[in-house]
Amino acid sequence: MELRHLRYFVAVAEELHFSRAAIKLNIATPTLSAQIQALETMLGAKLFVRKTRSVALTDVGRRFLEEARATLRQAAQAELIGRRAARGELGSIAVAYVLSAACRGFVSSSIREFRAAHPDVSFQLTKMETFPQMKALIDGTLDVGFTRAPQRYPSGLTGFIVDRQPLWLAMPDDHRLASRNVVEPEQYAEEPFVATMLDMEIGFWGNIAAITPAGATLRVVARMPDAFSVLTSVAAGVGLGVMSEALTAIQIPGLVFRRIMKTNRSSDHVLVYRKNEGATAIKAFVAMMRARSRGA
Repeated sequence: MELRHLRYFVAVAEELHFSRAAIKLNIATPTLSAQIQALETMLGAKLFVRKTRSVALTDVGRRFLEEARATLRQAAQAELIGRRAARGELGSIAVAYVLSAACRGFVSSSIREFRAAHPDVSFQLTKMETFPQMKALIDGTLDVGFTRAPQRYPSGLTGFIVDRQPLWLAMPDDHRLASRNVVEPEQYAEEPFVATMLDMEIGFWGNIAAITPAGATLRVVARMPDAFSVLTSVAAGVGLGVMSEALTAIQIPGLVFRRIMKTNRSSDHVLVYRKNEGATAIKAFVAMMRARSRGA
């Protein structure tokens, strides 16, 4: 049994006349009659009582009409959903982000902008550091990630810059450099620093390298599991920290930030995704982000 059999049956049931139903369906009357007979043979029951100038539904036909209409409605709905999904109007996108990307605001604003045009696409948001994001993308448990720019992307992944931020020095509010509006690398070359754990260093260690004076090596005295822990340790006087501008929005008593001048790079954030991504909604989101980054 095919959907056309159901459409033919419903047309005849509504018109109660083979010729009028055939005109409605734009097929020949004998063809329609043959298709209804084939349907009755498949069901093993008569659907119509045929009269000289009209037809009437049998009891089986009346029951079958309810199910036929419901099936056609469901098929139409399935077709609509399929077409909308193919256009990227439906779907689900798993998004991860690093803290600095969230504090900058472009993660939330990007999702708001996309959902305005694709209201039936849902998002699952997770805070996740750079290295775990890469692994989750490869594993397929994550669709896109807002993360710090790596020196190179793992095999199968790619990305592009969506945000550039200047670097700032975090320090206790009673530090000798706290009285300055800006600082330069030579002024903190001998200071101790707090950094993140090594497994977070994709893209993050570059911040330390970027603010290191030429020919010097900054002294890292402690490593923390995340950026917030780094800032807490800085406020406690363990050492200085280097952060992207977005994280200066975090307020911790005893902590201040000063803009670093004469650095050789910015803190870049990227959107990372799979090269062979096939989901239409995800590709539409990536395309929007690419267009957005070009206009930034």
